[in-house]
Amino acid sequence: MSLLPADLESPAVAKREILVELVRLHAHALLRMPWVQTVLVLGIGLVIRSHVRPDIFLGWGALTIGMEVFRARYAARLLRLGPEVDPNHAHTVFVTLAGISGAFIGTGSVIFLPLLPAQSQALFGAILMAIPAAGVAVAQSSRYMVGAYAVAILLPGSLTWGFLHASQFLGVTVLTTLLCTVLILVAADGDKLLLRSILIRHDRDRLVRDLEQRNADVRAAMELAEQSAQARARVLAAASHDLRQPLHALSVYSAVLAARPSPDTLSEVSHNIDQIVRALGNLLNGLLDLSRLSAGYYVPERHAVSLDTLVSGVCAEYRSPAAQKGLVITEELTPVRLMGDPVAIGRIIRNLMDNAVKYTDAGAIRVGIQVQLRGGDTWAAISVCDTGRGIPAAEQRRVFEEFYQLDNPGRDRSKGVGLGLAIVQRLCELIGADVTLESKVGDGTCFRLALPVVAPVAAPHKEAAVAAAESSLISKRVYVVDDERDILTSMRTLLTLWGIDVATAGTPDEATRLFDTQGPPNLMIVDLRLGAQEHGADLAWRLQQVYGTFPILIITGETSSDALLQANEKNYTLLQKPIAPEVLRSAIVAAVAQECPGGGPDPKLDECAPA
Repeated sequence: MSLLPADLESPAVAKREILVELVRLHAHALLRMPWVQTVLVLGIGLVIRSHVRPDIFLGWGALTIGMEVFRARYAARLLRLGPEVDPNHAHTVFVTLAGISGAFIGTGSVIFLPLLPAQSQALFGAILMAIPAAGVAVAQSSRYMVGAYAVAILLPGSLTWGFLHASQFLGVTVLTTLLCTVLILVAADGDKLLLRSILIRHDRDRLVRDLEQRNADVRAAMELAEQSAQARARVLAAASHDLRQPLHALSVYSAVLAARPSPDTLSEVSHNIDQIVRALGNLLNGLLDLSRLSAGYYVPERHAVSLDTLVSGVCAEYRSPAAQKGLVITEELTPVRLMGDPVAIGRIIRNLMDNAVKYTDAGAIRVGIQVQLRGGDTWAAISVCDTGRGIPAAEQRRVFEEFYQLDNPGRDRSKGVGLGLAIVQRLCELIGADVTLESKVGDGTCFRLALPVVAPVAAPHKEAAVAAAESSLISKRVYVVDDERDILTSMRTLLTLWGIDVATAGTPDEATRLFDTQGPPNLMIVDLRLGAQEHGADLAWRLQQVYGTFPILIITGETSSDALLQANEKNYTLLQKPIAPEVLRSAIVAAVAQECPGGGPDPKLDECAPA
């Protein structure tokens, strides 16, 4: 197993790292060498001054000191260049300069030894032997620099000594060779120590980086948690107010109803109660949607979507409320078909349209679809622009916050509850869409939604199947399973009014007996939470294993649970409580159409017609 860290696993990388460190250390050491060489020359001069002519000695001294000055200047230039230096080239130059410097010093032995008496020769030879040993420290563990420096100094001296003392030639040669070998081996050991120090430094740096990254992650997590806590507090504070007001109104209307009002008053109270219940439903749906989106329990679907048809349908829904305010809705829709989540896209467009109608007092709302190219990819750009009052630049980022509303300090429910744009942003994140905002006070606001265009697979019979299912709910057999008796009663009453054959069950055991006696239904509507025995998704899956595939609608008030996650994984259609009647009817129609994917249901038979 390698002892190198991950960033030094490559031998080439490790070698370069060592060379960089070696060159840097050697360059720092060379900065001191002119002074060291000057002291060395003066010391040698004291030994040989009475035997050598001054001019010869001064010439040699100037030559060796000048060489050290040149090496020091080159080292200083490398240090100034820093990371731009090529370590391989610099190391080669240092080895060459070490050999030249050693050769200049070694020349002194050729010049001076023949002129010295035996005692001075021995002293001069000892000095020459000591100089390469000191050079090991200067070479900073480079065996190549040490070898070049030592051989260049000792070889001329050994040859000269052997010439002057022939009987000692062999011994001097052996000793010189041994000294050079020992010095090179010592330098090689230093090279290993240098590698070890580099590894230690890398480990230290990596630990510091990891610690800094973990600290940054902890800080980011703490900031996110703090933001989430603030957002939850803000949502709870706003939701508390917006729930208390309609509940208080309902309690007053309840007292009015108990007093047996006149028919006119009863009609008015009934209408107001209906408006309050719808407002409460919108608020709870918004809160549940936000919770579900934040918890990651919304699984985007991918179906073929005619974007222009979808947007045109949403525009048609808002023509009446827009006309009541004197607003005109204009459309410029380029036909686009793509793969996407029609429910999420529809919800985004509805929220943008709802926002435009509420905050535009006069003028028009322009809705458009354009096809754009971004980096070779095709995108569909949907724009919803109004001529409303506009949004100040300082407030444009805040409009996507929960419960944030401009110009509604009194929390007027007719202007919504401030969750629409927050849901738009979360849905865009989930389906991979981009939403941008352009606005100027007094000139209106324009929201732009960009969706990646992926060519869909044709599904020619789906629209016909849904249309046929809408007209054939009569006599369809639907089972409703819920542990709340009030819900079973209200659901039975409503579905019966729609002409549906309804059977109900309050427990999983009752549902099983219902299947045993009457067989599978055209649709099963089941609550997710059914008590301790079994949750709705498990019950539906178990019954499907026994009686075959049949459509399932899961109704729930939960936003995060293992059961909800399981229902999502099995691709069951989920409806969040409270459910508006038109939403429930649309879901039933779509489920019945899903039951007959080929040619749709036959109105005369309780079965699918051939495709």
